[in-house]
Amino acid sequence: MATQKWRSDQGTSLVEIVVAMFILAMLSLALIPALIAAVKQSATNTLLSSATQLVSARLDEARVQSATCAAVSALAAQAVPETKSANGVMLRITQLAGPCPAAYPGTVKFTTSVFRSDSNALLATAATLVYVQSAN
Repeated sequence: MATQKWRSDQGTSLVEIVVAMFILAMLSLALIPALIAAVKQSATNTLLSSATQLVSARLDEARVQSATCAAVSALAAQAVPETKSANGVMLRITQLAGPCPAAYPGTVKFTTSVFRSDSNALLATAATLVYVQSAN
C-alpha cells in the first residue's frame, strides 16, 4: 500500500481571511462608543481648561490693580467682551467686587466666573482677596 503524505497548507484560504476580517470588524465596532466618548471628554476638558485660564487671568489682573478699593470696583464694573475658546465655543466672563472694607488697610473679595454663552452653563469660578490701602 502506498502511504499518503499529509500535505501542508500553503497559506490561508479565502474563508479564513473573511472570518478574520469579520472578527476585526466586530472588535472595531465594539470600540467605537469608547472612542466617541473619549473625543467628547477631550472637547469638554479643552473647554474647562480655557475657562480656568480666563478666570486665572482676570484674578491676576485684579491683584495688580492699584491699592485702592475704587480701582478694584472699577475693574469689576468693566464689561469684558465674550471670548472664543480653542474649540470655538463662546465664553462670557462676569466679575464682581465685594464691599469696600470699613477700615483701611483691608481686603476686597473679587470673584470671576466664566459661562458658556449658548447654554449659560457655569464652567469655572474663583475668588481672591485683593489688598487695598485706601478707598480712593
